[in-house]
Amino acid sequence: MYTLQELLFSASLAVYVATSIFFAAVRWGHKCEPYAKHMDYYYPTWKVLVTCYLSNIIMAPAIFLPASEDAMLQLRMLLTLASPFFCAVLLFSYFGKIQKNERWCRLMYILSIPFAVVAIIATVLVFMPETQLQGAFARLFFAVSGTLGLVYLICFIMALRMIVQELRLSMEEEYSNPNDFPLRFASGIMWIPLTHLAVSWIVTYIGTHGAISIGLLALSGINIALLIGVLSPHRAIEVDQLKKILEPSETPSPEITSEASFVAEESAVSMSEERKDEIAKAIHYVVEEKQGYLDQHFSLTDLANKVGYNRTYVSAVLKERFGGFFVYINRCRLAHAARLRVERPEISVSELIDDSGFSRTTYYKIRRQLKKNK
Repeated sequence: MYTLQELLFSASLAVYVATSIFFAAVRWGHKCEPYAKHMDYYYPTWKVLVTCYLSNIIMAPAIFLPASEDAMLQLRMLLTLASPFFCAVLLFSYFGKIQKNERWCRLMYILSIPFAVVAIIATVLVFMPETQLQGAFARLFFAVSGTLGLVYLICFIMALRMIVQELRLSMEEEYSNPNDFPLRFASGIMWIPLTHLAVSWIVTYIGTHGAISIGLLALSGINIALLIGVLSPHRAIEVDQLKKILEPSETPSPEITSEASFVAEESAVSMSEERKDEIAKAIHYVVEEKQGYLDQHFSLTDLANKVGYNRTYVSAVLKERFGGFFVYINRCRLAHAARLRVERPEISVSELIDDSGFSRTTYYKIRRQLKKNK
């Protein structure tokens, strides 16, 4: 017979596994229009989310063996590894794909291999004699697991740092369209993995049936909160503009790329006036002559790549000569819109917004913002 604590523990774990399966099923089946045709763009991590949450089924043995020390050890080890692993993988996957950073996406797959190996070994050992989790083998196995958990924690911290950097870049005018980076979503979503990690590690450290039961119920609540948070797309992009976004950008002009080796990082203050003039000329060429501002999702990094100068230098020249990236790009767009009104008096507001490089959701916001800054 099982004790009351063991039965509550079994029920709590069953709830956690059930919410994980429910989460995976909803995320797999929820494909609202018109975003369903472009799931990988609007929901970059939907496949990763489904895989991660379905993998929680591997914790199920402890539901049926709540009194087993081996099952409890397996669960504690999986919680210790899974929390930083899942959190790092989900953050790398979502924001890595938004930023088109292949390095982060590759790291996600590399991290999955050792986790899968350790999880499978730990699960197999649950159904073997207790001696399998004792002695030199057990010490080696848990040493490897602990090292792997530390690696995942470092990766998780790196992922958080990446998001913080993107938030800072967003506030420092990296983007010409305020909706290009899901600023509000990024600010809020960081607390969910942090809370998940804290709960998992605290209850695992305590290690009692009661503590883990409470922790599992809390993690089930976190699952539901995350599900609610990711059901809606957080990339405010119009579907009819998606093809333009996904197409590769124009090859840089030879006139610009003749200067196109990136210079070493150094203070923008140390730039000579001649160098500033060169960068300003290149910026003017790409933005105005080549009409780079018509790219609805033009970013400061895009501009730096096209002009062939260090991003720090480009940013400094933009602030000194053009009033800043955001202001400059959107003033060019407003000027283009004004010209279109004169040339095509019959043009609709919708066409005017699209043809001037604005996002429909931010046109009026940008216009008001620039008027305030005058």
